[in-house]
Amino acid sequence: MNTRTLTTSLMMACLGLAALPASASFVLGDLTIAGDFVPIGGDTLADATGIDFLGDDIVVHAASDDFAAHGITAGDQGTIFDFEFGTSEATFDLWSIAGFTFHSNPARTVFQNSYVLILRGSGTVTGNGFLETAGHWNLTANRAGTLFNFSAGTSVPEPASVALLGIGLLGFGVSRLRRAR
Repeated sequence: MNTRTLTTSLMMACLGLAALPASASFVLGDLTIAGDFVPIGGDTLADATGIDFLGDDIVVHAASDDFAAHGITAGDQGTIFDFEFGTSEATFDLWSIAGFTFHSNPARTVFQNSYVLILRGSGTVTGNGFLETAGHWNLTANRAGTLFNFSAGTSVPEPASVALLGIGLLGFGVSRLRRAR
């Protein structure tokens, strides 16, 4: 088989792979949710070691990208699960809204006093046919309630980009072969 035939065959194979549809993708988007709570482990936020969400209900303030595309809008309700921070090393379910569920790693305290509590965490969101996706969250709690921001997203190359990269590498390899002769 000569070099031209081999090159043409490989290019056709790469282009064919680029045309294949993806069966699942990663979740992209942000959620802003809020709910009422009481601190666990003390009477004030300064003493808190956990968050008890009253009624385990949260309300969506904003949703973007894949969350919005799956019908999540401002005013929708979901479930948020009580949790402790600073004492547990286990992962836990944090929230569930419209078929999406977030599994969190242990929370990290960013700031804590009698008036404000700020936590950060990471974990994975699943649901609605999407691949398990890494995400991050921030929780700000004060005497008026909580505001919880969640962001998910992973940069994944699309098939066409991978194919173009492959074709470029193939062309580079063929030019090296020609120079070697």
